[in-house]
Amino acid sequence: MKKFILLTIVGLCSAPWLSSASAQTIKKTPILGAIQENVMISGELIGGKSNHIIVSKAHEHPYSHQIVVSVIDGKFQLALPAGDSEAYMLIPEENFDAGFLRPFVVFVDENVYVTLHPSERYLENTTLGSPLTDEYHRAKADIEQRLSKRSFEVDSLWKLVEAGKVMEEEAAKKDSALGADYLTLQEAYIREHPTLVSYQLIKELLITNEDEHANQIAKQHYPAFAALFPNHPYTATIGNHLNGKFQLEQGKQYISFLAEDLDGNPVLADTLLAPKATLLNFWASWCGPCIHKARTMVPVYEAFKDKGFDIINVAREIRGTESLKALLEREQLPWSTNLVDPNSKYGVWTKYGITNLGGAMVLVDGTGNILAVNPTADEVKELFCGIGNGLN
Repeated sequence: MKKFILLTIVGLCSAPWLSSASAQTIKKTPILGAIQENVMISGELIGGKSNHIIVSKAHEHPYSHQIVVSVIDGKFQLALPAGDSEAYMLIPEENFDAGFLRPFVVFVDENVYVTLHPSERYLENTTLGSPLTDEYHRAKADIEQRLSKRSFEVDSLWKLVEAGKVMEEEAAKKDSALGADYLTLQEAYIREHPTLVSYQLIKELLITNEDEHANQIAKQHYPAFAALFPNHPYTATIGNHLNGKFQLEQGKQYISFLAEDLDGNPVLADTLLAPKATLLNFWASWCGPCIHKARTMVPVYEAFKDKGFDIINVAREIRGTESLKALLEREQLPWSTNLVDPNSKYGVWTKYGITNLGGAMVLVDGTGNILAVNPTADEVKELFCGIGNGLN
């Protein structure tokens, strides 16, 4: 159940820190003839030991887009360009470092004041001045309250599983049923409330998990909201994610993209495809599961590297490539093609509909047809052997 209620980032490593002076700004194209004004997120952090607040758009990955805001004498303040209202996540530094991301979501439709606590005291957070923020948290709290008894029962079952008193299958079945009911309630809210809050919920369903039911809900309701909010940034963001998710299937054509080599030169991925098959490894220096899966592909590469097979790393990095270079030096992976999408400059992850789990692997043939998405090493071997008698 928790995977539907909280934003959970799996296998995160601690991120290197920026100084407050290097906090990024969000770019917005000015409207000719209009006065560009700011809206303000300000507030106080109560408790904990954080010197910064990490701010990113909800629920996009805070390791790919982030603003670092200083906390001075318990106070913080961030000015954003006025315009379309969007939701942002606020994460205290200590929780961000620990990988415990229970972000507090705030809609910046006008000036908003936030009383923020460390994530373990999430329920004590409050806001003033943002009706959309109030609506968002009421909607979430109502669904969670309606399912709270069952959620407690499922959590108790998992504890019994850990103690060896209940079979894992029993807990998993009830957990899955609870998650499905959560989605049903969330969809009902979306259907009955055609507001920007519901549009944010659609965005969350699409980009924060791999659940097929959640993706189908987002796909079903997106057209109506796109018509209601044709010029809102969510319309382009969600549309691109949907295109990526439903294009990324076996038998379809891979999505061409630009990225940069380690010297900063733009490279078209089409020009790098191997004659028979290429495994596109979308990863990042901060993504532990991605690194582990890359290691499993070493024997595959060694077996087929001279038979028309290659692996291309495509990293999603922020603040330069030093962490990536350190990773490559440490891992000593035998394939040598390394591309980077710095600060999501080329939108590769969005094009491929990759969620906040951090990465993906896509196996394509020599003409770019998708053979498999997130295959295991054994599956890559089997598929490659079937391509024109690949072992011969």
